[in-house]
Parts: sequence; structure tokens; C-alpha cells
Amino acid sequence: MKKLTFALLLLPILVNSSLSAQTGVRFGLKGGYSISTQYGIDVPEIPYTVDSHFRHGLAGGLLVFFPITESFGIQQEFLYVMKGSREDITMKNLAVNTHTEYNLNYLELPFVFRYTFVKLGNFKIYGSSGFALSILLNGESKLNGIVEMGGTNIPFTESTKLEGVDTFDYGFLYGAGVEFKLFKKNCFFEYRFNIGWNTLMMPTFAGQDPAPLRNQNYIFSLGIYL
Repeated sequence: MKKLTFALLLLPILVNSSLSAQTGVRFGLKGGYSISTQYGIDVPEIPYTVDSHFRHGLAGGLLVFFPITESFGIQQEFLYVMKGSREDITMKNLAVNTHTEYNLNYLELPFVFRYTFVKLGNFKIYGSSGFALSILLNGESKLNGIVEMGGTNIPFTESTKLEGVDTFDYGFLYGAGVEFKLFKKNCFFEYRFNIGWNTLMMPTFAGQDPAPLRNQNYIFSLGIYL
């Protein structure tokens, strides 16, 4: 997996020089702040309730922009994205309350359609939408809980590698950004929202059914075209 990731990240660098000279294709870098959570889907008769909170992390990587017209183009990206959530889970039929941290780290491959609708000199405003394939690199859940037995609260902890979670996730994304000149380089600031549609069975309390959750994240990033 590490060799595959390195090869995917290296490929745009190798082809950038010739493509830029011949077609106007642009190679770039981006990095920023990821705010992630997971949302539940309606499943009848589950034995727990779930209250989701955010995981704060990083996102960044490489991109290649293919211009189609002066205002429209397609962008392929190769990103490392930290996803997951913080979940407060309460068992309905047991005196058990848990706080779980789900940490999922992905190689994400967004395919984005980008349209520039405002141009003021070197300043541009654009919108974007598309879809993304995410490949799970690694993941872990950390659980802290309290179980009530005979009127006494007993704390417990669990830590689990998320090896049973689906390797692939799929999502729809959209966002907006501004492009501007800085030190004679084309730079940009961008907001993006990505909502997953693959249901991930996340582990809960030992011996209980997993929670069906889907990824959702917001990324604020700065980037530069080289």
C-alpha cells in the first residue's frame, strides 16, 4: 500500500513538465484543515443511541488541473485526508455509556469539475463539484466507557484497529474557491464539503452490533500552482 501511495503521488511530478509546455496543464500542491464527522442512517431496532462530534485533522497532497476552456476545467487530486468522528454512545438495554474516537486516514482521489464565474484581473472566484474515491490507509477506535453494576460505576477502555471497516469509500463533493497572484505564483484558497455514501460498520461496545455510519468532512485549504 505504501508503494502504491508513493507511485500515485510521484506520477504527476514526472509528467508535469511536458504537459505544462504542450497543453497548459497545471500541477499544484495544497494543504489545509479537515473537520470530519460521521452521520448515522435510519436502521430500525438498533440497541443504542449515537451522538456525533467532530474530529479535527489535516488534509493535503498533489493536484493536476486540465483546462478545457478559459473558464472550465477538470482537476484530479491525490490527497491524504484525516477523517473519523467522536461518538457518545448510550446502550438502550444496558447501563453502559461510552465515548469513542474513530480515527480513519485515507488516500483520497477526488475528480473535480471546476468553473470560474468571476474574473477581476488576477483574481478569480470559482465553484467546483465532483466525486471522490477514498482508500483506507489505517484506522483505529479508542473507547472509554462506564458500566453500572449494582449501583457502582465501573470504567473501562478498549482500543481496536479498524481492520474490518471497508477499504474503499465513495463520496460526492462540492465547494468554492478564490485564485490569486502571490509572489508571481498562482495561489488559491478553497472550501470543500465531501459527503460519503458508503455505510461503514464502526465497532461499538464489545459484544454489541456495530454502528452504521457514513463519512462527512469539510476541508479548508491553501494551495499553489507550480
